[in-house]
Amino acid sequence: MRSEIRLVHTADSHIGYKQYHSEIRRQDFLNAFSSVINDSIEMNVDAVIHAGDLFDTRNPTLDDILDTIAILSKLKSADIPFLAIVGNHESKQNSQWLDLFENMGIAVRLGTEPYRIGGISIYGIDNVSRSKISSFDYSLFNAHPESDYNILVMHQLMKPFPFGEWDCRKVIDSLPFNVHAILLGDYHIHDKTMVGDTWVTYSGSTERNSASEKERRSYNIVKISNSGIDISRRHIPTREFVFIPVNISGVSDIYEDIFGKIDEHNLKDRVVFVDIHGKTSVPVSYTDIEEHVRSRGALVSRVRDMRIAGNRPDDLSVSVSFSDPDEAVKKEIHRMHLTSAGLLIDEIVRDLNIPKSRVDAESEERIASMMETMDFKQMDFDNEQVYSDNLNSDDKQPEESTQVRRSLIESEVDVVTVQSDEEPETGTSKEQSPENTDPARPEQGKQGSLKQHNLGDFL
Repeated sequence: MRSEIRLVHTADSHIGYKQYHSEIRRQDFLNAFSSVINDSIEMNVDAVIHAGDLFDTRNPTLDDILDTIAILSKLKSADIPFLAIVGNHESKQNSQWLDLFENMGIAVRLGTEPYRIGGISIYGIDNVSRSKISSFDYSLFNAHPESDYNILVMHQLMKPFPFGEWDCRKVIDSLPFNVHAILLGDYHIHDKTMVGDTWVTYSGSTERNSASEKERRSYNIVKISNSGIDISRRHIPTREFVFIPVNISGVSDIYEDIFGKIDEHNLKDRVVFVDIHGKTSVPVSYTDIEEHVRSRGALVSRVRDMRIAGNRPDDLSVSVSFSDPDEAVKKEIHRMHLTSAGLLIDEIVRDLNIPKSRVDAESEERIASMMETMDFKQMDFDNEQVYSDNLNSDDKQPEESTQVRRSLIESEVDVVTVQSDEEPETGTSKEQSPENTDPARPEQGKQGSLKQHNLGDFL
């Protein structure tokens, strides 16, 4: 391999994040990413590696997309490849924004096949939901027989770091090649450690996504040579966050004390947090404090009353647990007591294998098939079991809920009749009857005359 290969490792740019509803803060996030790219061009590195969450959302604005394309185009003009994976914030059901950039020739989406730079092979794993980590298929990766170093890029919360969901040791042991470094995104704090003989590092986010991210923002410079791997850190110039602690000891001259503390700081163009401590019995006006901070030139003004949190007893322990999102959704759907058609539509909407453009057609086709199998003459509308297949047998439903569900069933019967492909009998009409105006209780008027309803109104 060459004497030395230099890579910039960055992540969590969250382009498009309009923090504190500020358009200027949205521009700050773009500027931070641009700063990393400009540094990379100036250093003439061999590649820029982005470990996920380039965008803050899966639906960035057109301005965000065009601005990002302009920045990446500068990197391409400098003949520096942009290698990236998909993070959880920007992940779409099918094609990703990263695929668009790859088709434009300004980015490369890393995956199971190695991207080669000199004697180095670089692989990537897009963000994997927690429920699918245990079933991840490592056999899909192809090892390069002449690779001196193998690097893996991931966007996950990894053990042994805080909040880890996926064990680095498990990943290293399961891949069909030796892993010399894992470059990570998702955790916004810079950190690095060794897991066995493998370097594992988070670059941290390029901008502060919350007030808790107090330390300076940064990215990594990874140097690889015949003597090994060296990982160093370079800071990014970002807008300053100012934290002003104020202690309230009495009622007299309270605002004079608070404003005096605030005036000790240079607040121009800063994001400012005033943290109130002290006696809980003394009321303060957050609005007055925030207005004073803004009058001093602050971009963003926030007041945090720390006295409320301070009321907790010292021995109070807080238990934190992370639920499987799929299971949480199932429980919530269970509580909604949806009709059979409603459950079917929910299943279709959440099926990642069905494109959004096909949801309407798929719903129509499958509901039509379901209707064909229903025998409405034999249906017992007094039997709650029709709509309680997914409920526990010991669930007690109030009489009012039973009546509502019976109404919904009757509504669906009307919909099926109206949407039938058969021609109506002579003298029938599908127009709405003016006497029947309650959509929750559709009535049949004259024999063969039906009111039309939309099935979606009753789901």
